[in-house]
Amino acid sequence: MVASDWKRRLLMVVLACALGLAAAFAFGFVAGLVRPCEGERLSCSMTEIVGFIYIPVFSGAALLAFAAAALWKNSTSAITWAALIPLVPFLLLFAITKYFEISVREYNEIRERDVQELLQIAIPIVLTLVVPWIVLQHFAGRTETEKKAHG
Repeated sequence: MVASDWKRRLLMVVLACALGLAAAFAFGFVAGLVRPCEGERLSCSMTEIVGFIYIPVFSGAALLAFAAAALWKNSTSAITWAALIPLVPFLLLFAITKYFEISVREYNEIRERDVQELLQIAIPIVLTLVVPWIVLQHFAGRTETEKKAHG
């Protein structure tokens, strides 16, 4: 691998992850404007803070996973695995936590806090992984096509 090639790959990963981070923060901000939390203010503030903390953490995890995939193989399958490795455990943990929390109550009693956690934490975290995955899939697909064309 040529030095400029791996630099270009890493730059693309950084830009894709920065785009994912921006999309996540923008979604959380717009969700807060469109559907403001009407529950207990402390609970609303804590949900916003948790989202504000975990979004960069998952963006950093995405950066590491995608950088490793881009340097290792830079194929669409490697990029997909890099997205799934942090995404699947997060979604399972979130679903199990919400299931046990909601199963204690009536199923039809979904609280405002549950909706806010989905809008301020879960969806933005998923965006930190999905947006870079989409960008890098396109980039990896183009490089695979170029490799096939050149030999």
